[in-house]
Amino acid sequence: MKFARFYAAGAIGIGIMQVIDGVLLILGKGNPVMFNYIVAMFELLWIPVCVIMVFIFKKNRISMLSPYTYVLYHFIGWTIAILTVNPDETVAAIPVWFAAIGSSFGIYYVIINDRLFRKLPR
Repeated sequence: MKFARFYAAGAIGIGIMQVIDGVLLILGKGNPVMFNYIVAMFELLWIPVCVIMVFIFKKNRISMLSPYTYVLYHFIGWTIAILTVNPDETVAAIPVWFAAIGSSFGIYYVIINDRLFRKLPR
């Protein structure tokens, strides 16, 4: 169960970073700063963690909502990004609506993982 508590705590951190990431992108009108790239790296590294946690959660009968929604969010996000990117641009600005969705997902992710963290035994 320590893995599950570690996962939930880490997921809350990832969610908070996503909220800050989205707010910075909205304020910068879609132009990323260094923090956005750092958050993107952590988000990508969190995907394999979520995949591993699906198996651990399944074995221990813990809700798999958090890892499933995270992987699904990134799959949909990358699909949208690939479909909307203009290959002629050297540096692509992120649409503000996309940043707002990312920030909203971060809020959702913090909430569901806070609930998960509180339900797990110590």
